Amino acid sequence: MFVFLGALAFLVFGAAAIPFLIIGMVFKLLFLPFRLFFFLLGGLFRLVFGLIGGLLGLLVAPVVVVIGVIALVGALVAGILALLAPLVPVILLGILAWAIYRLVRRPTPAF
Repeated sequence: MFVFLGALAFLVFGAAAIPFLIIGMVFKLLFLPFRLFFFLLGGLFRLVFGLIGGLLGLLVAPVVVVIGVIALVGALVAGILALLAPLVPVILLGILAWAIYRLVRRPTPAF
């Protein structure tokens, strides 16, 4: 029963869509010259600005690459320092222990 009602609704709505499809095709044919004109005009603009953008990219790309490499090296140094930062108290304790050792050891005789 539900399959029959679904097929009937599909048929009715499909038949109701046919006039809208025809009207849509008429509008597409009516506006075809405008669409072609603006497509060609847009293609011309895309070509001109694409060439300008490509040439500008060729000029600017090396500068951007150099700045990017510098930024990556800086980020690498900052990352390494961030990983080593928790070791600062341990290093300070080692320097303190070394200083105490230097103070209390006996001097060696000179030759």
